[in-house]
Amino acid sequence: MKKKILLVEDEPTIQRLLHFILSKDFDVDAAPNGYEAFVYLENRNVPDLIIMDWVMPHMDGKSFLKCLKVSGLYSEIPVIVLSASENIHEELNDLPYAVNQCLRKPFDPLKLKQSIGNIFNTSTYGFIN
Repeated sequence: MKKKILLVEDEPTIQRLLHFILSKDFDVDAAPNGYEAFVYLENRNVPDLIIMDWVMPHMDGKSFLKCLKVSGLYSEIPVIVLSASENIHEELNDLPYAVNQCLRKPFDPLKLKQSIGNIFNTSTYGFIN
């Protein structure tokens, strides 16, 4: 059974790119912002990993991450943040909760896949050397 990944990304082009990169090895669902991601979660969809943008409309990455990490139900879901923000690492360091990985946009698809493999602690997807 494939692991499930939720993409929380407001840019359709990046959503499609991530879906293309990941859908061979994972079940991939997408939400355009943090609010829609919570609607997804509240409908009993619990992914094995969340890959999220930091700057989004309606509920930005900081707000979404805070709600996710303080919740009892979803706080253990691993998170990878993708951001074009130059200060993203400083912003994440100032938070009282951690993410599993942060990659700057434009991101290297191989590094993303390696990060996912490290989180799942497996080489079965063919991208961990």
